[in-house]
Amino acid sequence: MKVLSTFQVRVVDGDTIRLGGERIRLRGIDTPELSEPQGPSAKQRLEELLRSGSIRIVPHGRDVYNRLLADVFVNEQDVAEILRSEGFSKAG
Repeated sequence: MKVLSTFQVRVVDGDTIRLGGERIRLRGIDTPELSEPQGPSAKQRLEELLRSGSIRIVPHGRDVYNRLLADVFVNEQDVAEILRSEGFSKAG
């Protein structure tokens, strides 16, 4: 588990962040790609959430692209859950 400052984290898209050289995929949500409707909005919302408080990352192994799968919390709230509740999860 890591607690990070917002300056260390860069948002790649609505469900992936980068911490140094490590790509981290949010567990439990699949947001639209940047080329799809809602994709840029999902990325912007994730950036807003991650800037709003202290970030905690709880790793859960790796995905098929070797990204770290993790639960990401801001101010102890699950970021994937917030994004889902706001309608940023892809249907399917």
